[in-house]
Amino acid sequence: MGNLKRIPKWIMKYNEILAIYDEQADKVMLIEDYGPEKGFFIEAWRYHHFPRTSKLVEKSYREGSKTIFILSPGKVKLNLIPSFAPIGISECKVNKNQIEIVYEGYGGGGVSASYSRGLAKGVLQSKVIRKSGGRGLGKGKIVLPKNYFILIAIDDTDNEKEGATYALVHNISNLLIKKEPVRYLTHGNIQLYPYNPHKTANCFSTVVGFSYKDRSLKEKIINFFVKQLKKYTLSKETAMVVYDGFYLPQPLIDLSYALKFHFFDDIEKIREIAKKNKVEVYEITGERGIIGAMGALGLYDNPEFASSLPKGYTHPIYL
Repeated sequence: MGNLKRIPKWIMKYNEILAIYDEQADKVMLIEDYGPEKGFFIEAWRYHHFPRTSKLVEKSYREGSKTIFILSPGKVKLNLIPSFAPIGISECKVNKNQIEIVYEGYGGGGVSASYSRGLAKGVLQSKVIRKSGGRGLGKGKIVLPKNYFILIAIDDTDNEKEGATYALVHNISNLLIKKEPVRYLTHGNIQLYPYNPHKTANCFSTVVGFSYKDRSLKEKIINFFVKQLKKYTLSKETAMVVYDGFYLPQPLIDLSYALKFHFFDDIEKIREIAKKNKVEVYEITGERGIIGAMGALGLYDNPEFASSLPKGYTHPIYL
C-alpha cells in the first residue's frame, strides 16, 4: 500500500484477484472479484473499459461480482481520458512462478489501480507507482501467484432409467477439491444436437474447469476423474476429454458449434480433431461419449449460448 499508514475510507478493497497462465497459448486469464462478496449486478466499469484502452486485453467477461480478462503478456502505452477512457492495464508480465499486472487510471480508477487491488486476497505484493485520488492519474503494480488451468469434458454417464451427467461431474469435482489443492472454477452444460438418435433425453454434455499451482497436480486431477467415472457411471459409452489450458484453438470452438446444429457420428474424425488440437481422450467405458465431450469443450466460457437450442430448433408440439 505504498506510504499509507492507514487506509482512508475512500479506498475500497477488492475481494480477490486470481491470475492463470496458459502455456500453450501464452495468454493470461485475470479474474477480479469486486463489490459485495455475495452480490450481483456489480458495476461493469472494468469489463467495459479495459478492452478499449489496452491492446493487451483481448476480451472480457462479467459474471456476478467477477470480471474475467484474457490478456497477452507485454507492455503498452495507454492514452487515458477521464470519463471516456479512464482506466487500463499497461503491463502484463509472466515470470517463473508469478504474474505481474500494472494498472493505470484517473480518479476512482486511479485509486483502484494504485491502492484498492493491492489489498485483495491472492495478491503477493503490491507497489504504488503513482499515488491517486480526486483528478489524479494513479498507477500501481500487483504480483500474483501463477496458476494453471485444466478443462475436463464428459458425456454419456446415464442410462434410460437413471443418472444425470451434470450432477455426477459436479459431485466428482467437489470430491476432488477436498482431496487436492485445486479450485473448481467453471461448470458448463452444453446442449448438443437435440435430434440425436442416441441421446438419453436432453442431449447435454458437461465441462468443468480447475485452477491449480503445482504442475504435478494435472495427472492427479485426470486420474481422479477417471477412477471416479469408472466407479459411478451408469453407461457403457462414457468418455472424457481433457484440455491443458483455457485458450482454445479455433477448430475446437468450431466443432462445438457444429455439434449443436448437426448430428455427427464419425468418431474417428473427432479423434483426429482432438489429436491435432492437443486434446487428451479417455475412454472410460466406451467411445460414443467422445463426441459429446468434445462438443462441450469449445463452449465452456459461453454459458448462455451453450445451454440454448439453436435458433429455429423446436419440437413440433410448439409449432
